[in-house]
Amino acid sequence: MIRKEQAWEIFEYALRGGADFAELFLEDREDLSIDYSDRVDGISCIRAYGAGLYLLRGNQGAYVYLNDLRTEALKRAVTDALALMQLQDAGGNCSPQPWTALHAGNPCPVRKFPSEAGYEAKIRLLREARQTANGMAGVRSCRVGWYDRDQRVMILNSEGVLAQDRRITTRMRFIPVVCADGAAASTFSEYCAAAGMEAFEQGSHLERLKESVQNLRESLTAVEAPSCRVPVVLEGGSCSGTFFHEACGHQLESRSLQEGGIFWDRRGEKVASEKVTLIDDGTLPGMYGSSGVDDEGMPRQRNVLIEQGVLKGFMTDRLGARRLGLPRTGSGRRQDYAHAPGPRMSNTFLAAGQDDDEAMIRDLDEGLFVTEIGGGTGGREFTLLASTAYWVRNGRLDHRVKGAILVGRGDETMLKIDRVGRNFVTEQGGGSFCGADSGFIATTTSGPRMRISEMLVGGKGDA
Repeated sequence: MIRKEQAWEIFEYALRGGADFAELFLEDREDLSIDYSDRVDGISCIRAYGAGLYLLRGNQGAYVYLNDLRTEALKRAVTDALALMQLQDAGGNCSPQPWTALHAGNPCPVRKFPSEAGYEAKIRLLREARQTANGMAGVRSCRVGWYDRDQRVMILNSEGVLAQDRRITTRMRFIPVVCADGAAASTFSEYCAAAGMEAFEQGSHLERLKESVQNLRESLTAVEAPSCRVPVVLEGGSCSGTFFHEACGHQLESRSLQEGGIFWDRRGEKVASEKVTLIDDGTLPGMYGSSGVDDEGMPRQRNVLIEQGVLKGFMTDRLGARRLGLPRTGSGRRQDYAHAPGPRMSNTFLAAGQDDDEAMIRDLDEGLFVTEIGGGTGGREFTLLASTAYWVRNGRLDHRVKGAILVGRGDETMLKIDRVGRNFVTEQGGGSFCGADSGFIATTTSGPRMRISEMLVGGKGDA
């Protein structure tokens, strides 16, 4: 992507100009998307090639990106970044360190690269998915989409890091429309894999589609959820995992800590039930949020955030670690070269506990059982849309409800977790995306079934 001698010259120029750290994030990426209904509606193939230049001095930072990798263009980018930091006349006497190649193993090996499969093989999978949907009762139509990405990155910095990584992902999206008794429902679901074409060999994507259609069919008879305070059981997988992603995950990223988050001064304190051990791990094999290195060239690692209810650590990028005096955690991530890195989650999960899954519902007089969360927002307070939920009465699932919104403050709600199940479940559909300042990145949210003893539920129905 770039010659080492060229990068060395750029780093010398940046350090002489007043920066104390310089980094180049080089990306060569191919994205393919195919839209399909009863025929191919469109094919898009994009090749992206460019670099992000990151300069730091103390707690200051500037990021400039470009797709012209000639030396003179990169030097102009350095000049622009120094100007943004008001360092035009600062001067400096740092020198780049010799590079040592970092050999981090890829936790997501690929057998069949998407680039080696023709369009017809992918269209055949889309056609099969649409035929599967059309063969199910109540399906009026179904759009499907294919997405694959082949991203090659090289990260070099003035501290001697030289890291390379290749990330392959494939994804299929389903948008069925289901009708019954004059009513209709539609939503999208996805099957995601940090893998190549082999991810579709066993038909797991079709099972995901069938679950989505069945769920839509059942939603047509759901009644409005009431506004109330009741115990809430969250199903294992993305449901319990997304709760932690929004309830505390973002607040444990160093950017939120710099902005006055609710956890900064609480390390070593109890912030959750003793049943809660929360981990973020970018090294897990085959997981959508995994990679060999983060987007700042640091090997990914396992970060224990909460252990038996006690706050243990945070997720940091390079600049956040500098500003807060914390160690880096391999959590610097970005969507592409057009985004500066930021502290981000990867594969975030609640560790399995010792409680019986069925007893969580059986022991309830009344409450809510949530099996799918359709999205949410995080912060000091969080909100979660319970897109699939059931009202529990006398220890049994009584009826399906819709429109339930779960509301709370993370550090208060986590203390009310009174059951954590033994059966660990990975995210349904294989993964998803999280959006923030550094763009959309691949993540997973997983865990066992869990119960919150009391939670505020918003809804339009009668109590």
